[in-house]
Amino acid sequence: MIVLSVAFASFMVRLNNYTVNVSLPTIAEYFRIGTGEASRIVMSYLLVITSTLLIFGKLGDRLGLKKIFIAGYIVFVTGSLMCGLSSSINMLIGSRAIQGIGGSMLLATSFATISRFLPQDRRGWAFGITSTASALGVATGAPFGGFITGYLSWHWIFFINVPVGAAAIFIAGRKIPSASSSKERATTETGIPEKEAFDFIGALLSLLGLSLLFYGFNTAKQFGWNSIQLISCLAGSFVFLFLFVLRQMKYKAPLLDLSLFKNPAFTLALCATFMAYIFVTGNAFIMPFYLKMTKGLNSQQIGMVLFVYSLIYIIMSSHAGRLSDRVSPVTLCSIAMLSAGINTFIFAYTLQFSGLLFVLIFLLWMAFSFVFFFSPNNNRVMSCAPPDRHGIASGTFNTISNLGMVFGVAIFEAVFSFYSGGIPAKTIASETASIQGALQHGFQAVYLLGGAVCIGALVFSLLAKSKRIPQRFSD
Repeated sequence: MIVLSVAFASFMVRLNNYTVNVSLPTIAEYFRIGTGEASRIVMSYLLVITSTLLIFGKLGDRLGLKKIFIAGYIVFVTGSLMCGLSSSINMLIGSRAIQGIGGSMLLATSFATISRFLPQDRRGWAFGITSTASALGVATGAPFGGFITGYLSWHWIFFINVPVGAAAIFIAGRKIPSASSSKERATTETGIPEKEAFDFIGALLSLLGLSLLFYGFNTAKQFGWNSIQLISCLAGSFVFLFLFVLRQMKYKAPLLDLSLFKNPAFTLALCATFMAYIFVTGNAFIMPFYLKMTKGLNSQQIGMVLFVYSLIYIIMSSHAGRLSDRVSPVTLCSIAMLSAGINTFIFAYTLQFSGLLFVLIFLLWMAFSFVFFFSPNNNRVMSCAPPDRHGIASGTFNTISNLGMVFGVAIFEAVFSFYSGGIPAKTIASETASIQGALQHGFQAVYLLGGAVCIGALVFSLLAKSKRIPQRFSD
């Protein structure tokens, strides 16, 4: 039951991201907004998760994993209810941020709960169940969101979390143990006293730096790429993040263990991860708009088209994991990213063709490519970390992954808006030649960028091939 509680939390957090992606065109029409404002619905959720994962990981050690985990469910359910009741776009964006806080609390404590309360010989099985649940949330999010939005309304993709979350809170409260001793609560795993264990200043610096960075990207179209507002946001972000890094280098119990990055193989594998998540999440954001704006599909149809990717990913994921035990993960990751890059460049030049044939080929090809990247790459990242730092490495990996997700939405939306000329909300379903030409130009620019991002992941994967774990790490 402990594993079920943790696995369901991962499932629900990931599911909600992808159900909302499919519903974005419908939500945009409902509130009469463009893609820039619609992207904030996704970014507010991902940005809060990214900015607070390290914070809640520390608080879990300090206050107790069970308390933070259950509080995460409560906050997530509350945010979901507020999302469903939202009467304005600003209320929905704010409610998604609250939902993101709950999601961060759940993700930050889920793996630690397994490590803390399950015996050593069952942890591998438990982590496998949790990873499968997370992948299932990603895979089923698109069709589930499409059906709910099409047959009920977009409000119900949030309302459905309320009764399900309430049941999850009940199970977690009864089955997850509390901290086993006062000593465990008084110190962190590194043995640092509780009063020194949390870096509030570092948490604030990281939150301000990331918030300014993504706010600047998201409002560039509104203020202009040469505007003082954008330059100020980017400059402020650089200052805050630079101060954050300096503090992490000196603080006794840092939120981010920078010593892990002394291993070039670990750093390069994380860079490949970051690039891959930029593409995957950026595509997940922009593809529903492409299918609705240029193909005229409704929410149910969009969900079924995207399910093609999900189905292949589910079927092949276990095979990819086993293959990475026999074939070099670096080789698999490099081939996968080369394949993804070629696929995306081809798709960029077939966007104007009618029908769904090239869309389906793109999604199938992309699924085969990325399924042979993520499992081997995850294996590579964790193998580069010393055994006594697997927990820290896992937290760093999740933070970088979510950072890539936020960048993906921000960059893909910014490129689309720039090259399409900023399509206003009222033309979202328009089929006039001038609007369709502008849309095609915007979508093509996005997928050319996407192909370049995949090639970037390929380069980082190849660079990691020649790197070895330094002796001080393997010791």
